[in-house]
Amino acid sequence: MKPIDSTRRLERSALKLFFALMVTAMVAFAGTSIVDKQKQPAVEMTGVVTDAICGITHGTNGSDAECTRLCVNMGADFALGVGKRIYVLEGHRADLDRFAGDRVLVKGKIIKPDTIAVESVIPEVISTSRAR
Repeated sequence: MKPIDSTRRLERSALKLFFALMVTAMVAFAGTSIVDKQKQPAVEMTGVVTDAICGITHGTNGSDAECTRLCVNMGADFALGVGKRIYVLEGHRADLDRFAGDRVLVKGKIIKPDTIAVESVIPEVISTSRAR
């Protein structure tokens, strides 16, 4: 049996260390991303269900709801138009489709500066005292 020279032994040790660091980094990153999503602040926003392409100004002759559904069927994300801002909405697609073009209250968590993970969608209720 030939003795392993010190260079080869050093290369193997460096390779083992590299792989150990890579595995540690991947585990740390995966754990951080899960924890970060759980710690995101809960938000409630009122706005109009639209799509991420058209935003709040639709360019079709049909209704805003029809345009939203058409754009989503072509691959756009549902979005919430709040004033001049648009927030991409993730989750609850059936509810968002049902309320396309309507004002709603969305509850969820901000997962990116312009993206909300939707927990619930309900139609906006305007009280009679506010409507006057």
